[in-house]
Amino acid sequence: MRTRELVAAGVRTGALVEAYTCCGKFLSRNNSAAYPAARALLYPAIRPYYDAILAFCGYADELLDDEATPISEREAAFDAWTAAFFDGSYEPDTDGAHSLDGRQGRLISRAFRHVIDTYGIELESVREFLHTMRGDLHVTSYATYADLNGYMSGISGVHAGWMNALLETRHDDAQRIASSLGYGVYLLDFLADLREDLELGRVYLPTEDLERFGLDRAGFEQIVSRGVMTPSLRELVQFETVRVGQYFETADAWWRHVHPSSRELPRQYLALGRLSLQQLIRSDYDVFRNRPRGWLLGTARARAGTGVSYLRARRDHRRHARGSAAVPT
Repeated sequence: MRTRELVAAGVRTGALVEAYTCCGKFLSRNNSAAYPAARALLYPAIRPYYDAILAFCGYADELLDDEATPISEREAAFDAWTAAFFDGSYEPDTDGAHSLDGRQGRLISRAFRHVIDTYGIELESVREFLHTMRGDLHVTSYATYADLNGYMSGISGVHAGWMNALLETRHDDAQRIASSLGYGVYLLDFLADLREDLELGRVYLPTEDLERFGLDRAGFEQIVSRGVMTPSLRELVQFETVRVGQYFETADAWWRHVHPSSRELPRQYLALGRLSLQQLIRSDYDVFRNRPRGWLLGTARARAGTGVSYLRARRDHRRHARGSAAVPT
């Protein structure tokens, strides 16, 4: 994270500079190679806030998904970190040492709390997000699509609301539009990660959807474990991809309603989601194929698209300058 970005964001005091810098380092270590390209599409003054949102979500996920740690210990660490966030005890004491979850967790909490205060994000949305994430420790299946939708709402839907605040989205139906993109991407991830999730004892596709195509939990697990497509599984995947496409159609309006300087991030995110969907369809819905037909071409197109998007973003940054939402601190 560059100093000029922090200055542009109105973040100047030592404590907050340290907190936001920690978020940037955490993401550099833990995020995909696509992270720097994605944040580059944002106006410089909001990049630190974007980092803090992603770092907060990523740190929560890290606490819960450490398979080397017993579930009871993960749960205790997550609950301690969550409690510290809401009661303010993530702030260090006079000796600079406090909180059970460590310095990194405190700093990320401090930065994200500043985002909340700056953009007027409701604390209840944070509670919903953390409560939903915690459920991954114990929930291993969803009976209905409505149940799965509730899970996605608590994770992706809440996150979409935070991004709407950051991107200054103006639309009466902004929450549904922005959430739709996350829902579509989540469904694609569930399809791509069937085997990985099953190894963790989880099946995200709803039981009612499995039964629609003549599958029960045991039969589904057997098919996924073998990694060979069957007609019933192929029909199930095709059914879910139709939902993904519908979500993407709804999400197509999102980038048009954010601040003009921030259009490229949601537009590019949607473009890459659609590219992944097209690759799955071209592979004849085979979720076990590592590199679907068109994978190399798709990768080249994604890189080219990101480059064009970056140039458009630079143009929009010049044309539609925006100040920081924060009072300099």
